[in-house]
Amino acid sequence: MKLLQFREPNATRPERLGLVEGDQVIDLTEAGGPGSVYELYYGGGGDEGGFLAAVEAAAKKASAARRLSLVDLLAARGVDGVHLDKPVSGPSHDPHKLRVWLAGVTHEDSAKLREIEARQATGGAVNVYEQKYRECAAGGRPELFSKGDPNTVVGHGHPLARPADTERLVPETELVSVYGLNRRGQVERIGYTGGNDVTDNGIEATNPLNLPQAKNWSGGCASLGPILVTADEYDDSDVTVSCEILRNGERVGFKEGPTGQNNLNMPDGLLHMERSLFRRLPLEPGQLQVLYWGTPIVFSEADLASGLLAGDVAKLTFSGGIGTLENTIVPMPETTQLADLERARARRSTSDR
Repeated sequence: MKLLQFREPNATRPERLGLVEGDQVIDLTEAGGPGSVYELYYGGGGDEGGFLAAVEAAAKKASAARRLSLVDLLAARGVDGVHLDKPVSGPSHDPHKLRVWLAGVTHEDSAKLREIEARQATGGAVNVYEQKYRECAAGGRPELFSKGDPNTVVGHGHPLARPADTERLVPETELVSVYGLNRRGQVERIGYTGGNDVTDNGIEATNPLNLPQAKNWSGGCASLGPILVTADEYDDSDVTVSCEILRNGERVGFKEGPTGQNNLNMPDGLLHMERSLFRRLPLEPGQLQVLYWGTPIVFSEADLASGLLAGDVAKLTFSGGIGTLENTIVPMPETTQLADLERARARRSTSDR
């Protein structure tokens, strides 16, 4: 089954959950049902009787509910009217109930290109990406990191921010698995969606220790969507993904590649990453988790020298029913929060002369 989350700003309950049937979306919230995947799982019995059973029960209750056009929802932009949200989120009063973690160096082509770029940027042998790839392939620890603030992860149609000090921004097209913790205390995969792990590749290539800054900033540093496909319906063994970059309406970049469990560079596939994540950071009751799998395709400087610029549109397509995730790049507003500290520093410098 396929789910999406959308918002209707003028409704009594703005947060809505929809069930996709063909080219229509059934509003599961209209009949007093859940307004989100989170509510469906933890408030609708998904953590007790199974997520699929909870979806089916909500669909039965909403059999006479209104239907919306999927095409219209996918095309909607702006936040004043009905528009898509990311397909999974924490409750509005506690967004950190959604944990966002990501993996890197999980596909051979990506690992090789990252190593080449790092060597070019530093002028010497770096070896960290190649070493991590070999280490993980032999059963070692995978590279895992976090997008610390779930509110910086946006949905389909929402803008992604480009910080003013960006060196080279690139999209990363990644399959994403979604998890809950059932009442038996067991982590379960409840579905799959698509993700764009936007990265300042320039500062990461210069020094891999810049990774946290290369992955995190305000205003949209990643996206999810557009559709969540339940785990029972999604074949995660072989998945085809692509990324198209449009600039002023013209294609300036396109790549396609294979991901899925059969294309990960580690024994036991996805479970290898899940072991490393959940053994150290067990899910707590009432939490959801998303895990980005790493990208099989990378835009090198030869592919897109400038990287993503303000105004560019990134269109990421995922096979298996997830659809195309589209986001426009916008400048991140510069902060004035440091003005007093900067003035104080300038006064000290003047007095020291």
